[in-house]
Amino acid sequence: MIRLFVHFLRRSIARKLTLTLVGFVALTTVAAGLYLTRALETFAVDTLEARLAGIGRLLHDEARALVVRNAPPAEIHAFAVRAARPTASRITVIAADGRVLGDSEVAVEDLPRVENHGTRPEVRAALAGGVGRDRRTSATINVSLLYVALPIVDGGRPIGVIRVALPLTAVTSSYAEIHRVMLAGGVVALAVAFGIGLFVAGRVTKPVVQMQAIARQMSEGDFTVRAPIRSPDEIGSLGRALNGLAARLREKIHDLGHEQAKATAILDGMIEGVIAVDGRDVILLMNERARSMFGLDATRGERKPFLEVIRNAELHEVFRESRAAGEGSVSHRELRLASPVERRVQVNAVPLRLAADEVGVVMVLHDVTELRRLEQVRTEFVANVSHELRTPLTAIQGYLETLLSGALEERENARRFLDIVFRHTERLGRLLNDLTDLSNIEMGRVSLKLAPTRLDEVVDAVLAIMGPKAASGRVTLQSRLSSDLPSVLADRDRLVQIVINLVDNAVKYTSEGGRVTVQAQQPADSQIEVDVIDTGVGIPSADLPRITERFYRVDKARSRELGGTGLGLAIVKHLVFAHGGQLRIESEPGRGTTVRVTLPVA
Repeated sequence: MIRLFVHFLRRSIARKLTLTLVGFVALTTVAAGLYLTRALETFAVDTLEARLAGIGRLLHDEARALVVRNAPPAEIHAFAVRAARPTASRITVIAADGRVLGDSEVAVEDLPRVENHGTRPEVRAALAGGVGRDRRTSATINVSLLYVALPIVDGGRPIGVIRVALPLTAVTSSYAEIHRVMLAGGVVALAVAFGIGLFVAGRVTKPVVQMQAIARQMSEGDFTVRAPIRSPDEIGSLGRALNGLAARLREKIHDLGHEQAKATAILDGMIEGVIAVDGRDVILLMNERARSMFGLDATRGERKPFLEVIRNAELHEVFRESRAAGEGSVSHRELRLASPVERRVQVNAVPLRLAADEVGVVMVLHDVTELRRLEQVRTEFVANVSHELRTPLTAIQGYLETLLSGALEERENARRFLDIVFRHTERLGRLLNDLTDLSNIEMGRVSLKLAPTRLDEVVDAVLAIMGPKAASGRVTLQSRLSSDLPSVLADRDRLVQIVINLVDNAVKYTSEGGRVTVQAQQPADSQIEVDVIDTGVGIPSADLPRITERFYRVDKARSRELGGTGLGLAIVKHLVFAHGGQLRIESEPGRGTTVRVTLPVA
């Protein structure tokens, strides 16, 4: 119960102040009551003593006469009773040897049984010539009395003692009323003190409570609130200090937010992924690029275990290696990530000292997938070019050596050998021209002269060029273009190059009796689709994704036999993209191929 009461008080300054004031008033009231009671009692006893002494002096002469003439006990008793009646006191006459000669409260016949009073303090004092006083309970009548004894003097010497006594109730009977008045006054004082305490505590603690609410709002992030300042005292100073603190915190948080935003913007703007983990492998930071690498949204990552977010044991091994290597060291590793997209990632990890006993790791991930792909393409390109050049050069060298060895004198063989050499040199020329065109297109060195171009005129020109070759292979070459087709926005020469490459490929890979058709349609207002359709050997579905790569051939032996360089479709793809169009190839082995080029309308 006491503990609950203490807890109740400790939760409120107002309660503490009120209780303090009420306690102070209560203690003051009790102390004043005790002091006043003691003072009143002393004053009453002194007054009663003076009264009793006065009574004794008034009775002195008559008592002396009785003692001098050795009056009988009955006469002395009568005197004592008569003297006691007006004052309601107890009168006792005592001889010099301590015998009780008469007492207003003791019958005459009982006097012999009354003990000797010579040892009583007040009697001894009176016999010594002074006024004796004592407070005690009477053994005779069993009442608390105040005794005042005066000497009975005759001829300058005490011959006896006259003692006057009154019960203390004569002066203490008014104490109860006084105590009731004092108690009522104390209750009123406590009530007033309680009211004043509540009022003062409320006035004092109200600003403190307001500041408490304001501090709570600040802890929740609202630094726009301000504490009211109504006085220049300590509470007002506290309010001003709190307002200053809020303003400075707001500035600091704004600066920190600005710095954090800059750091976040810098990290999110990096092309490298950045991941920081603490000593327990919990993610502290992950930038946007890292989330993109692992297919994570903005709500996942930070403040979560690394393996829960990214299930990659190799990366976790990098963390352990980096911590084991110590500060100042950099751990390198290249990893393969299988999901969400297969990629190659180069990882650099360094230890991060977070506390005296905690070492985290900062890891930078660089996506080298495209770099490795380009390295592979470069390697394949060098190998393909070397192979494509070696074949005709080997043939040219071989036939020239044969000619120089004596075949030059044989006109029939010499002409045939020279014709083969000429065809191989032509093939080398075509290869170098295609390589130059493709290189210029990929490097953006080809500037297109875009202008409205009639598609039917371009197709007719191409069919006129390719007609003899198609006729020699007994392949039917035809076009299906309506006369009302709108012009396309294109470079005429490059458009002719696109159509020639497509028709040439279609004728090459179409057997005798086959057919190659060029047709066009307008499915939308701003686009025209040009289709080159053949009934040739077709392309397997596994080869379709790579058919536009440089030097990629489905049937390598037949392609070289037909004189192809393997660069035609690659050139077509880049030229179509440069025009803002699209290239799509649909094919089925044994049933032909359809190549669709989409071009913008002029």
